[in-house]
Amino acid sequence: MKNLIAFLLFVAVSYTAGASPDWKLKKENDHIKIYTADVAGSSFKTVKVECTVTGSFSQVIATLFDIDKQKEWVYNDKYSRLLKKVSDNEMLYYSEVSVPWPCSNRDFVAHLKVTQTSADMVTIVSHAEPAFMPEKNGLVRIKSSNAKWTMTALGNNQIRIDYVVQFDPSGAVPAWLINMFVTKGPYETFDQLQARMNLPTYQNAHFSFIKD
Repeated sequence: MKNLIAFLLFVAVSYTAGASPDWKLKKENDHIKIYTADVAGSSFKTVKVECTVTGSFSQVIATLFDIDKQKEWVYNDKYSRLLKKVSDNEMLYYSEVSVPWPCSNRDFVAHLKVTQTSADMVTIVSHAEPAFMPEKNGLVRIKSSNAKWTMTALGNNQIRIDYVVQFDPSGAVPAWLINMFVTKGPYETFDQLQARMNLPTYQNAHFSFIKD
């Protein structure tokens, strides 16, 4: 069950705006903080990650855009693939999440878009598009997920990342159990992000829609 929670909290990426949540710090190390908050009208908590990485906006984006490689570093990703490239900064992709018995694996389609809002800030938003492709036998389709990455350049090659996500895992998964383990997946995934960005494949990445 913890494995289900973990990956879902990373992959869903577009945040529903509203009143500022009452964030409670749940876990931290020297560069990552994990918070949770209750959401009105939902049994599932929303999660916020704050972390700082060294590198460029393009390095982060290149790492995230390498969809086929997510299983190598995103917690409990079983399989991911690009479905449609809408434009250089927008895509739809599919992922299957490994979930231990007796629960069924989950899958989802995410619609992701990157926007540079200023010289010092880049946002990445996404939401679930469950009807984009037919559901698969034996898998539970995630029908609701919203998240947002806000990346802010701090100078000296440092980037602050604020990531907020809320999702509904669908199917028979008790909310109290989801909420008990919400910190594990985001923590372990973001803990891998810096090392992943440093791979030669991503170090010299550049995108025409991004000013690093």
